[in-house]
Amino acid sequence: MKITVVGAGNAGCFTALWFAWFGRKENVEVELIYNPEIPVERVGQATLLNPPAILWGSTGFNWYNNNIHATFKSGILYENWGKKNDKVFHEFAPDLMAMHYCPWEMQKSILNSGHFKVTEGDIDPKDVDADYVFDCRGKPKDFTGYKTLKNPINAAILAKPNWDVKETFWSRHVATPDGWTFVIPTHPDSPSHDYCVGYCYNTSITTKQDAEKNFTELFDVEVKKHVGFINYVVENPIVDDRIIMNGNRLFFLEPMESSSVQTYIEWIKMCWGYIFQGQDPREEIARYIEQTQNFVLWHYQFGSKYDTPFWDYAKTLTFKDKEFDSILNYSRKCDEYDILPSVNVYGGMTDNICMDNGLHIVLSDGMMG
Repeated sequence: MKITVVGAGNAGCFTALWFAWFGRKENVEVELIYNPEIPVERVGQATLLNPPAILWGSTGFNWYNNNIHATFKSGILYENWGKKNDKVFHEFAPDLMAMHYCPWEMQKSILNSGHFKVTEGDIDPKDVDADYVFDCRGKPKDFTGYKTLKNPINAAILAKPNWDVKETFWSRHVATPDGWTFVIPTHPDSPSHDYCVGYCYNTSITTKQDAEKNFTELFDVEVKKHVGFINYVVENPIVDDRIIMNGNRLFFLEPMESSSVQTYIEWIKMCWGYIFQGQDPREEIARYIEQTQNFVLWHYQFGSKYDTPFWDYAKTLTFKDKEFDSILNYSRKCDEYDILPSVNVYGGMTDNICMDNGLHIVLSDGMMG
């Protein structure tokens, strides 16, 4: 069996690596085709717990042999969210560690792993001679066949921090009057260091000029780039039973909780079942992404220390999801810090508090981590 991946961004590289590494005993031939002239995403990335383990097993990555300048991610620190606590820490178990990394260096490491064939070129997935083809060519130019995901932000300002972030061993999610700001503590030698702080806002509520002014007043940064985006998901992720969308061809959702790479990996696992056991994963991935959307929206339901038009709007984006209803209602009433409901927001209900993707939910005085 031959599996071809078209595109070498985060999704393309992890898709090829996964099928090559775990398909060693399945007689799977894997090829990745990409155009080296297409630039890789420069924004610093953060993961949940799966990617470091995959890289350790397949490429020899560890925290000493660290050729991608990855930094520790022990959780996510929420600052200024909710009304009662200045800070809430969404931690991972102390014996587990996620990572922050640069996509450029990640791409180079995986492409040079030797586990699959790498071909330079520009090709339409329909023209690829393979049993299955993963289309990982990035955001579509035409959004026909896509639907919008519900989310309050649609733009970000990317910046370089004028302070040392490398000794911060967690991602920061800082609520602001216009939205929230991520701080990804990348290594100073990483090419992503210039793009590791991002001010997320809504252009219908805050002008570009006001957002930049507020950003630079709140954070000591050097502004590098403005980006706009929509939040979306493809309606049919498998075309002609052979071409499978992944990465930004599959979906895009704002960066809160580092859901993108984890979703790519969960989709790869589902597609493994599709390819080798004939299990149709389309409903499962649709539900998974819907719950990811709802999990992100859940954060906004508690507002922040700011009473502004953005936060008034964000709190109107409610959702119906029976697996969240009781948690949402309870978290609005409770005054306890560490309630861990048995719900896996990235894959349905579970009996385990610590899921294999490293997520759990912390409710804290009307704010969760």
